[in-house]
Amino acid sequence: MDDDLEADPDRVAMEQLIKVLTPLRQHRQARAERAQRQLQDELTVMQQQLLQTEQSWVQERDNQKVRRQQLSATHLAITMELSDVDRWHDKERRMLDRLAYIRQNASQLRQAIKLQRQRIEQAQLEAKARQRAVEKLACMSENLNEE
Repeated sequence: MDDDLEADPDRVAMEQLIKVLTPLRQHRQARAERAQRQLQDELTVMQQQLLQTEQSWVQERDNQKVRRQQLSATHLAITMELSDVDRWHDKERRMLDRLAYIRQNASQLRQAIKLQRQRIEQAQLEAKARQRAVEKLACMSENLNEE
């Protein structure tokens, strides 16, 4: 009878270990979930930036089309000096450079979004692993309490 009242030392050690590990694993799980949410928030910002960049590109392209038509209409059927042609050419080149810059920025954003999605996938796996670790401890605790 005294043996029944005495606690099994292995069981007591296991219960203490579970009590120590549970808050640590819960903390790690919460940290992993926060990291995942932060990465997701950053992805949302990147996607908004990409959308704005693409809209900027479309607007710039349309503006340049109008400017080209205006320049063409202004100088149609008139003789121009070489310096005027050079200035016109420089304006055209700057406009095209601006479009190329915006296009390159959009491309870089797309690549960054792709990498961010990969980071999110890794963070999701990490959060799930942390959650499983907490659940395992909870199961172990339940099994000890049932005995």
